[in-house]
Amino acid sequence: MQITIRTHHVDITPALKEYTQKKVEKLEKYFENTQEILIELDVVDTADNNKSQVASGHIKASQATLFAEESSKDMYASIDLLMEKLEIQLRKHKEKLRSHKKESMKRTISEIGDTATGSGKKQVAISDDEKLYIAKPMTAEEAADILELEKTKFLMFRNSVTEEINVIYPVKAGVYGLIEP
Repeated sequence: MQITIRTHHVDITPALKEYTQKKVEKLEKYFENTQEILIELDVVDTADNNKSQVASGHIKASQATLFAEESSKDMYASIDLLMEKLEIQLRKHKEKLRSHKKESMKRTISEIGDTATGSGKKQVAISDDEKLYIAKPMTAEEAADILELEKTKFLMFRNSVTEEINVIYPVKAGVYGLIEP
């Protein structure tokens, strides 16, 4: 993560630079995929003297660029307020990415029926709470036994004979379908 601190109309003291650096480094615990952070400190002449010390921040993170700005009569207070805003934005962005990832994890596996028998497509939905895959290699018969015990809609397993990933599903009582690559 690259951190840049720039000033306008302000002579940055070593204490102010170190304070800003420490605050910015704490942001990394909220979102570790941050590529670049630019902090700008400025003194703005306004009619309201309480709002003359301005701190703004630009964060370039994965899939987003975040911006926040705060002002007060004290530069340290402006930096604190800015960091609070950036922290909230980073949390929201991280949660947004997490929710999009969960949505993409929900898939539908379609089984293409045998065209010779005239059967059509059959949809089987994947549920997060079901056990879907067993990594230990096994035969189709062993997978059918597990499927019967687990009472799930289907089971992915590594076929010990072919070393390929297969899917087994119940067709009717005691009859199972097998999808092979």
